[in-house]
Amino acid sequence: MSGKKYYCGAWWFPEWLSRIASTKFNASCKIHDLDYGAPGEFSKDEADQRFLEHMRRQAKDSLVWRNVAYIYYWLARWFGGPSWEKENA
Repeated sequence: MSGKKYYCGAWWFPEWLSRIASTKFNASCKIHDLDYGAPGEFSKDEADQRFLEHMRRQAKDSLVWRNVAYIYYWLARWFGGPSWEKENA
């Protein structure tokens, strides 16, 4: 993860797309990546739930950003399996 600046999006995303996806929740995405990369520390479900909670805190009272947080959460739930397996093989 060293040298990486933008953490939102799949590992195979081009940097320009990760930069756009990281606009609001880069810190939450970084923590989520760390949670995925800590074998035995969290299950995928726990890591994804923590991801949602961190994003909700970052969104504060903004309905728009809270909705975006839920979209990111569901994308991680539905499509995060390969990243989880890559980190926990």
